[in-house]
Amino acid sequence: MAESANPGRRRGAELEHAIYVATLDELAANGYGRLSMDGIAARAGTGKAALYRRWPGKQPLVLDALRYALPPLPEPNPQRSTRENLAGVLTAFNDVLAGRTLIPGIGFIVDMLHEPELRALFAQQIIAPRLESIDALLHEGVHRGEFDSEAVQPLAARTGPALMLQSFLLTGEPPGPQEIDLIIDTVLHRPGPPGR
Repeated sequence: MAESANPGRRRGAELEHAIYVATLDELAANGYGRLSMDGIAARAGTGKAALYRRWPGKQPLVLDALRYALPPLPEPNPQRSTRENLAGVLTAFNDVLAGRTLIPGIGFIVDMLHEPELRALFAQQIIAPRLESIDALLHEGVHRGEFDSEAVQPLAARTGPALMLQSFLLTGEPPGPQEIDLIIDTVLHRPGPPGR
């Protein structure tokens, strides 16, 4: 029976959600190297044709699934300080490390190092917009007189996420609120108060 003829079959957003979740589950279970459209379709409970109608292969599907799984960054609140808004963005990144999103574990990130094309697209399409948001906040803080101009350095936007990831890799735990505060001090070139 044709897919469109079955009134009980999922369509649209419901089917896409099932495919995205299946893709992420397959990534977590098998890694990108062993990921297959057959495996995703089976886990999603749909036909492989439903995948190929939307995506020409696993790479664009994986990128769309990752975009779907990442929660949007919090919008800057003009009533809050730029530092508080920056803390909100880094906390959203921390949610990924803490496993509070659908993003696969750190193993997927390591696995992606062996896939140069996927890694480049992930950096360009998923990571870069988030770094741009951090960079915009840093510029806003300088404009509002909250940060020194030293806060806007070429690698400043990467520093916070990099330190958070390093903390996670070294300890196995995402950084807590106090550590995030110290990381922000580092990004802003500010020494923390004694005893912090």
